[in-house]
Amino acid sequence: MASSRSEGSSASSRCTSASPIPYRVGLLEYEPAVVCRYSNKAARWISWIPDNPGCRYFKCVNARSGCCDYFAWVDGPSNSFVREVLNDLRDEVWKLRREKGDFSAAVEEGRCAQSELVLARNELATSRKVVGEKEAVVGVLKDRNSRLKFPWCSMRIDPGVLAFLDGAGPADVFFFAGS
Repeated sequence: MASSRSEGSSASSRCTSASPIPYRVGLLEYEPAVVCRYSNKAARWISWIPDNPGCRYFKCVNARSGCCDYFAWVDGPSNSFVREVLNDLRDEVWKLRREKGDFSAAVEEGRCAQSELVLARNELATSRKVVGEKEAVVGVLKDRNSRLKFPWCSMRIDPGVLAFLDGAGPADVFFFAGS
């Protein structure tokens, strides 16, 4: 398929100069051939500037290099109604293309977010598994701990010692406990 870039005037500042529709025939695939003064076959373009939307024209393939300035309209001027309709349709196509690009970007962003969510869910499942294992270990340790006997925790104190300690302050108790 031929390029869909318009080589017309840059009078349109509203949107890009890209053609809103693909060319049905290649730029040089037409008959009879139209040639410039240097005998080069001229490319047949479609204008999408506001003044001549949809109008075809010939322009030498060497125009960009400045070697040839050949230009000729294929179609005559369109009436104002057709011009307005074509401009509106062109603008709508360009708007839809922009929206399509925005939607494509949003879909890609959604896919990235979904991938991140899957990774986060996997990490959460792994963390929950580790926590479950740790809780099981804690349960076993608590069970073992409850079965242990701590002789140093259960002390018998002679009632006579309690009577002696009854009037003692903390310093005396410390001294007594240390002796």
